[in-house]
Amino acid sequence: MPDETRNIVRECLAMRVRMLNRMVTAIYDAALAQAGLKISQFTVLVAVTNLGECRPKDLAKALEMDESTLSRNVERMCARGWLRLKPDQDRRGHLIALTDRGAALIHKAMASWRRAQEEAQRQLGPEGVAAVKAAVRRMRG
Repeated sequence: MPDETRNIVRECLAMRVRMLNRMVTAIYDAALAQAGLKISQFTVLVAVTNLGECRPKDLAKALEMDESTLSRNVERMCARGWLRLKPDQDRRGHLIALTDRGAALIHKAMASWRRAQEEAQRQLGPEGVAAVKAAVRRMRG
């Protein structure tokens, strides 16, 4: 069995992508900490900004996230005053909206995000950045 498991460590794409995710996330989280944010929160705020008021399922799809995970994150962000929930037109669901406080937080974190972006790009190199972008495009189809 050790030979098989060593092969998994060498070859498993899921393991490699998760490792890369943790390494890149650490760069962004360290930079955004001074704004009181994690990259997972920042990406939700940015996505809501770009989508406008949106249904949870649409936000989850845009971020390639599980709806229940997104729901927990949105709940915490609403409690902090960064997002708010509004009744949907059909009154059966709700829309997620950015608050003024959330918009101000994006603005406050922007310079930190830029530094993290530059560092992640530096560490990945131009070929790595291009490969990551191409892989996401291919997988999303």
